[in-house]
Amino acid sequence: MKKTGEFDEVFRLFYGEMYTFSRRFLTCEADCEDVVSGAFEDVWRHFETVDREAVKAFLYKNVRNKCIDHLRRDATHRRHALLYARLTEDYDHAERLAEMHERDQTVSRVLASLPDYTRQIFTACYVDRKTYQEVAREMDISPHTVKKYISRALQIIAEQRKKN
Repeated sequence: MKKTGEFDEVFRLFYGEMYTFSRRFLTCEADCEDVVSGAFEDVWRHFETVDREAVKAFLYKNVRNKCIDHLRRDATHRRHALLYARLTEDYDHAERLAEMHERDQTVSRVLASLPDYTRQIFTACYVDRKTYQEVAREMDISPHTVKKYISRALQIIAEQRKKN
């Protein structure tokens, strides 16, 4: 029972001071509370052997070491998180490139399957980004005819996409 009473006194006497000390190392209040609580757990476990005159020094050293350990673990965790982010970023990038390449191949196949005249009109409108009027002038056809060819091309493309 005497151990409990003495420990309570040490706890009341030094908890605030140890918490303030831990804040010099750590920014998160919860982390400081965890570190200081861990230091007092160590004092409790070794209370029989800890010199009452040296308990303050024991706590300071223990809190300091626990803060340093926490910072090391935190730094390691951040490095691992950063590495994971980079790895998944590279994987996502490679996956997107593969999807884009596959899409480009599909578009090339579909464009190749279009009749020549339809492909020329479609390419002029969608690849070269010309208006129906510009394509109509260049090919000497009406804008309505351009619209019909584009409509036919889009229909063929939609059918090809359903097949794939």
